[in-house]
Amino acid sequence: MSSTLRLSAVGLGLRILLLVVVLANVMVLARVLRPAGFGQYFLFLRLVSVLAALADLGLSQSANAFYGRHKEWRTDIHRVILTYVPIFWLGVTAVAAGALWLGEQVFLPHLTFALTVLAFAVLPFSIYANLWNSMMIGMGQIWRVNLLQFVMCAFSLSLTVIFVVMLAGRVWTAAIIYLVVMVLQFLVMLIMHLRIGHEVSSNDSPPDLARKMLSFGLRAYPGSICHLLWTRIPVFIINITHGPAAVGIFSIAQQVAEKMLLPVEAIQDGVYQKMSVLPGQVAALAMNRYLRLTWWGMWGVVAAGMLSSYFVVVMLLGPAYAQAVGVTQVLLVGSAFVALSLLLDAFFINQLHRPGLVSILAWFKFLVGFTLALVLIPRFAEKGAAIALSVTQILGTSVYVYLYLRATKTGIKDLFYIPKNDIALLKNQIVALANRGPDTPEPIKTS
Repeated sequence: MSSTLRLSAVGLGLRILLLVVVLANVMVLARVLRPAGFGQYFLFLRLVSVLAALADLGLSQSANAFYGRHKEWRTDIHRVILTYVPIFWLGVTAVAAGALWLGEQVFLPHLTFALTVLAFAVLPFSIYANLWNSMMIGMGQIWRVNLLQFVMCAFSLSLTVIFVVMLAGRVWTAAIIYLVVMVLQFLVMLIMHLRIGHEVSSNDSPPDLARKMLSFGLRAYPGSICHLLWTRIPVFIINITHGPAAVGIFSIAQQVAEKMLLPVEAIQDGVYQKMSVLPGQVAALAMNRYLRLTWWGMWGVVAAGMLSSYFVVVMLLGPAYAQAVGVTQVLLVGSAFVALSLLLDAFFINQLHRPGLVSILAWFKFLVGFTLALVLIPRFAEKGAAIALSVTQILGTSVYVYLYLRATKTGIKDLFYIPKNDIALLKNQIVALANRGPDTPEPIKTS
């Protein structure tokens, strides 16, 4: 648990710095662009994220799993990724551009043609960034991911202050800044990887490595798509039924709720590598501990988020975003359940190598969430979207936990009851980490 705690602590510290910069950028843009303008900008970002997920074909999961297990193949894995990125980009661009040309006013009303074109220009850099992050997390280099994101976000914030605030730029200016930052990030990522690949270069990779990675990824791809769609589609439905101002309100609430998952994401980054290398029973015991500590810790984070939501939203962004407070509180409830799903993803994909099962569960959540969104959003707007997401998260996590209990023959008590040795071990590791003790893994004990 020591090495996982160390990785999580490093990741969490950098993520806190990143969170401050990201929230500052969001607040500046939200106040300057107002709900309608910020809603358009958020639609642009969501379009990029959806297109990047469609173009991924599950390669992010492959990069994470293969990069973590096969150090000697890393140069060839990166070469495969560089080959696939332009192919996937061109394929998704052709399909998506055709769909938008035929039904732009159906799918993306209120988003200008210029912003749509810019989203396709950003796309290849976004695809590569997702894959690079997965590779770094797979090899346990969490600090590289978070440090680079912090630097890029700080650079983006400085450009926003200059060109959007001081020079009175609008939505188009903010989108151009995003493109510039993504291009620069791509170059830095490429240079960083070339240095890493030089250190571990090898010619021992199998000749069908590209096929193996694509095959593994395609099993996880439906799950990735469904997960993204059921969390992103509500934004597009809100845009169609209530306009970009409502999107702006919901986007603020969703970003606040997602940022509350920052501690869990830091833990997940550390757990991914553990689940790749630990033997089955030991991995299950370790995961039980991560789940029960995360579950109860997350409710503390949720409570703090609910109490501070008014200050964060209204006091910092202004009364124009007051409706986002209630939406944020609804979304925070679902966040506690999402925390468990994030950790279980690492177990089912990296330990059990069951991306297909994860995909089936994602389809279940997509169908439930999409149905609820269609029913609730037209009538209740942003709050309807929040209810749809939270209910789906609760149901989906409940099924996920049930499957985990069946697969590991774990009792429900092991996931929610915190024994004394957990607290003692956690205290010891925190003290050791604070004192910069040796990074020696502790034996996993049964509870």
